[in-house]
Amino acid sequence: MTTGIKITVTLLSGALLLGSMNFTAVATPSHAVSELGMKKTTLSTKGGTEGEQLERAEQERIAQLLEKNPDDTYMVYVSKEITNQKAAKVYSMGNPFPKFDSYEAYQKKASTLKGTVLEQPAVLPEGYQFVSAGIAGPYSTEYTKEMETEAKKLGKKIYSKKIEWTIANEIVIEYSNGKHTLSLGYKRLDPKQPVKQNGYFYESAEEVRKKYPMLKEKNIFNTLSWSEKGKQLTITTDSESPLTKEELIKLGKSMVKK
Repeated sequence: MTTGIKITVTLLSGALLLGSMNFTAVATPSHAVSELGMKKTTLSTKGGTEGEQLERAEQERIAQLLEKNPDDTYMVYVSKEITNQKAAKVYSMGNPFPKFDSYEAYQKKASTLKGTVLEQPAVLPEGYQFVSAGIAGPYSTEYTKEMETEAKKLGKKIYSKKIEWTIANEIVIEYSNGKHTLSLGYKRLDPKQPVKQNGYFYESAEEVRKKYPMLKEKNIFNTLSWSEKGKQLTITTDSESPLTKEELIKLGKSMVKK
C-alpha cells in the first residue's frame, strides 16, 4: 500500500520561480532561468482530519494525471471549512512555469500566448546563441474568485480543474557568446498601474557597485529597462559586457513580437 506521494505544488509567485529577477529600473536583476522550478512536497496519505485526507486524495489524483502529462496545470480550491482558516485557499499543481532548452521549444509555447511575447531580436549581436528561456504563467491568486465561485455552485469543499493558460506574467530569454551573457525580460503589469518611467533607463554595473557596495559580484549587471502601459521590459548583460546602451536600445526595439 502506498503511504506517501510526491507531488508538485506551486505556491510561489512567478517572480520567485523565475529566480529573484526584479524588473524595476532601480534594482539589479539576477539571471536565474536555470533556477526555474517548482516546490517539491512529500505528503503522507494517512492521518490528519477528514478534510486534510480529502485534500491529499485530490492531490494524489492530480499527481497521477501529471505523471502522464507533466506539463499540464491544475488549479485546486480548498474551502475555509477544510482549511479551518478565515479564507479558502487556491494553489496550482503541475507546470505553470515551463523552462525551455531550445528556442524552437520556447516558440511552440509562445505561439499559444496572447498579449506581449518576446522573440529573438533581429539584430542579435554576432556570436550570441540561445541558452534557455522561461515563462511564468498564471499565478494562483488570479483564479481565486473563479475557483471559489465554481466550487460553491457545484457544492464542493474541494474542487480542482485543468487550466489552459494563454497569458504570460513573465518571460525571460537568455543568450551567451561563450564569454558574455545577455538576458531579455518581460513582466506583465496591471494596466491600471501608472507608468512612472519615461523612455529608457540605463544603469551600468559600475553604478550598481557604487549604489550597492555590499552586493555580490555575481548579482551585478548592466541593465536597460523601459515601461509601457501594462508591461515592463528589460535587457541585462554581465558586468564586463562590451555592449553599449545604444546597442541594447537597438535590441529592445526588435525583441517584442508585433
